[in-house]
Amino acid sequence: MSETRDGAALPESNAPIVSAVLAVVLAAMVVWPATDFALDDAWIHLDYAKSLRLGDGWSYNPGDHEAGCSSPLWVLLLAVWPTAGDPVPSVLALGVLLHGLSAWAGAALALSVARRRASVSAPLPAFSIGMLAGALVATSPLHLHGVGSGMEVPLASALVLGIAWATSEARGWTAATLGGLGVLARPELAGWTAVLTAAAWAARGAITPEQRRAATLAMGGAIAATIAWSIWLLATVGVPVPNAWFIKGRGGALSGLAYVAEQVAPWQPWLIGLGGVVLAGAALRRHVRERDATTTIVAIASIVTVVVVAATRPLHDGVQFFEARYFAPLLVPLPVIVALGLGALPRMWAVIALVPVALLTGLQAKDTRARVRASADDIHVLHRQPAQYLASELPPDAVVAVEGAGATRFFAPRTMTIVDLVGLNDHVAARLHHDREAKICHWIARAPTHAVVPAEWLGLLDGIFALEPLAVFDDPEYTQVEPVRPVRVVVVAVGPPRPGRRCP
Repeated sequence: MSETRDGAALPESNAPIVSAVLAVVLAAMVVWPATDFALDDAWIHLDYAKSLRLGDGWSYNPGDHEAGCSSPLWVLLLAVWPTAGDPVPSVLALGVLLHGLSAWAGAALALSVARRRASVSAPLPAFSIGMLAGALVATSPLHLHGVGSGMEVPLASALVLGIAWATSEARGWTAATLGGLGVLARPELAGWTAVLTAAAWAARGAITPEQRRAATLAMGGAIAATIAWSIWLLATVGVPVPNAWFIKGRGGALSGLAYVAEQVAPWQPWLIGLGGVVLAGAALRRHVRERDATTTIVAIASIVTVVVVAATRPLHDGVQFFEARYFAPLLVPLPVIVALGLGALPRMWAVIALVPVALLTGLQAKDTRARVRASADDIHVLHRQPAQYLASELPPDAVVAVEGAGATRFFAPRTMTIVDLVGLNDHVAARLHHDREAKICHWIARAPTHAVVPAEWLGLLDGIFALEPLAVFDDPEYTQVEPVRPVRVVVVAVGPPRPGRRCP
């Protein structure tokens, strides 16, 4: 229990519930009413979920058994979640609920640590700590954008916080289960769990054997899930990794760290407000002094994994949430540590430290809502509208080559074949990603009759096929990159390969 100034008791257990309600309300205000998802990749996961519901297996095109998603758990959730008719509202509702679960888990983690640190002689404002932790998660701009994306961001964030909570509470089998689910939600969570476990063993004198066992079991669950997923991929597409591994598995280094500084850090109010850094530092200092390494190993897991992901994944200047989303689940425990600083600083100094964080959160709230709405408009114009054109205007047996592979497959008739030119939903093309001529020959072999591509792709395709323009879709302000620029998507009829094009 926590005490108010007039002596009335506040039940600590209410903090996670109130936090969850706050998160649900905020997320709903950000995403509704929505014209579309903020990322076309949301439609890709719905494509696989649709195939599962229709009995076509784990397929992109009916029966092709592809490996085009790196979040199988999100696909399974969508397969059982009601998405009849327009799936946008129901999928966003699922994201809103999961965002509420993330805030609940953040508050629960903060309470777990605060209760252990409290004593009769040194009580902590546990309710306030729990509420602040939940509120910081609930108001995080990056996570609110994740809800609007229709992707697995809130699911992965809830699982990261759940693993940290299970470790703090020494609940081994819960940690094992969440560790396995985490890998199936986002592959980066395998690295986060591995670093957490390594840090737990390195801090043996400042963590209980039961907590260390829980962290180890979380890693065991992650390993088991990774092996199971890899075996399934090996059996279906011939390699133990999803298609994205071949396309997004190179790059990063110093440019990746620069990307984090430019596109991820500015959307962490606790970080750029500096007061949050002071609070987090105070919490870690106190816990190290008292020989409780729980928050330290969680912080190490988040920071190290962010650096590793940034150094190994190709990230591009100016690309905003599309790539920043990889880091959202990895960073979500850090605001919880900020909240624990309330128990490590005198109340006046803690309030002073929170002021800039609160101001920046408020300033970014309106901007976050605008960014989500603008991104959804982009997807609606450049992906959903072309997809609906295909469904209504092209022959039902057309073979359509596309650069944006999500909405096109979802809205097209099942008799229509969609060819993913990038290769994320074509395991043969994915393995040819760094061999341009071989990949072009694969495109030719797929014998497309039509294509839907950004205008800048026309020069490449025109050098391979005879093209006939059919329709144009213009977005005068494409907001998902900096600087904002106009983008055009074109639909063309595709003729035979140009004379002289030779393929084995």
